[in-house]
Amino acid sequence: MTFKVLLNLIFTPFVTKKPLMAFLFSSIFVSSLSHAQIELDVSGGEVRGIPTAVVPFKFIDAQGVTTDVASIISNNLVATGKFDPINPDRFLAKPSKKEEVRYKDWRFIDAEILVIGEIWKLAEDSYEIQYRMFDVAREKEIGNGETISSLRGADLRLAAHVISDKVYSSFTGRPGAFYSKIAYIKKQQIGGQFFEYKLLVADWDGHNSAEVFKTAQPLLSPSWSPDGTKIAFVSFSSTGSVVQTIDLSTGATEVIASFKGINSAPSWSPDGTKLAYSSSRNGSPDVYVYTFATKKHKRINEHFAIDTEPAWTPEGDGLLFTSSRSGKPQIYAYRFSSGKIERITFEGDDNANGSLDFDGQNMVLVHEGGKIAVQNISSGRFNLLTNAQFDESPSFSPNGDMVLYSASLNTGSALVVASTDGRVKTRLENLSGDIREPAWSPLKK
Repeated sequence: MTFKVLLNLIFTPFVTKKPLMAFLFSSIFVSSLSHAQIELDVSGGEVRGIPTAVVPFKFIDAQGVTTDVASIISNNLVATGKFDPINPDRFLAKPSKKEEVRYKDWRFIDAEILVIGEIWKLAEDSYEIQYRMFDVAREKEIGNGETISSLRGADLRLAAHVISDKVYSSFTGRPGAFYSKIAYIKKQQIGGQFFEYKLLVADWDGHNSAEVFKTAQPLLSPSWSPDGTKIAFVSFSSTGSVVQTIDLSTGATEVIASFKGINSAPSWSPDGTKLAYSSSRNGSPDVYVYTFATKKHKRINEHFAIDTEPAWTPEGDGLLFTSSRSGKPQIYAYRFSSGKIERITFEGDDNANGSLDFDGQNMVLVHEGGKIAVQNISSGRFNLLTNAQFDESPSFSPNGDMVLYSASLNTGSALVVASTDGRVKTRLENLSGDIREPAWSPLKK
């Protein structure tokens, strides 16, 4: 639940279900590399990714396979802004084995990274992928080749994500984020003035979406548990908003906060033992922490202003939250050890919905009501990723190298992934309709 929506809810009486639903969704509408293998190229003031050749994988007795593994890998890598896949039309050769690789063929087209592979059909709907990676400049293979076995046809896309992660980590020294999930909310008209709201989970690129929860009332603010097995979210009943969780394997739900007033913006602690959220049950919204083991709620701050959108530090020793205590929304940090609260955003009049990347070096936020920005914590350097009016709900990829957010377009809403420098933006084209409130999962184990 965004700060803007919460502010409007506080000063808008809860009358009937239909006006609330209409109001809520009209309001919502209204890196440095740690490894030395690669460096981004700056040519004429323009930053370029590393030229990368991903050769179409050769089918071995596997004709009829429609999953283009090489294209999926290329699309994954380009979304990070750190790789620049070369058009296959420029390739002078299409090797699938190590002994077929001639480095001069790839130096000629300025490729610095080469990925090749084969897809073997082992039995009916049973496949194996063998792939290799090469450093063209050093004329050497990275690793000794990899094999992914026991794949069904439906698994080939996921295998492409695994390979993408391996390429990414091998040449950056950072984990990839392609074998991960996203959650999002979809609003769908089911007839007349009636709508259905769905919580869905999909691969990071929007493929393989699956329904997790649906209701005739609005859904908001999905938040993943650190092990990726549960999602916390906000639903609505006839009496108001409810913070609850759902187990993705069983579908079992648990109500965390259904107090009188507004309950919103759940955020899971890094160790999975607690859930932070905002509640107005004692007046103006404050931030609370719920402990699963004891089933106790603790208010961590008390102020007449609106305090909402808590987000944990990576170590779990503090929280970020949005507060109106300075007059307009700004982001503050709270430390559990001292109880000290410190304002950390000063760029512009309006900053909200802040969250940190996995190592706490950068914060993504919503700036001036609808622009997505990244702020470096130590330097305070501020980088706008978008310059729109109604972008919202930014979420770091689990490796901190991309940002997922909801964009308001002329044709409606869309989910977009941006590189953290803002150069590359990838719209998740296969997701359509009124889709919002995205959240990126942790890395799969």
